[in-house]
Amino acid sequence: MNNLGERMQSMLIQYITDATQLGEPLSKVIVENSTFSEMLKEDIDFVGHYSLEYWADQVLGETVERLRIALDSLNKLK
Repeated sequence: MNNLGERMQSMLIQYITDATQLGEPLSKVIVENSTFSEMLKEDIDFVGHYSLEYWADQVLGETVERLRIALDSLNKLK
């Protein structure tokens, strides 16, 4: 990832940290394991066409869905 990609990722981490109060370490893990980070490596121009707010919504939505799936799986084990 180039400097622009790193700055974009850093800005999104900070945005999510500020918006959610999750804390920077958790926000960083969430962003690094998201579609945003994959897309940033593949097509930085595509990522740049959308706002931080858009990407924060996408990343947090992904995270909520992953947690829901994990919880459903745990409930099935009971």
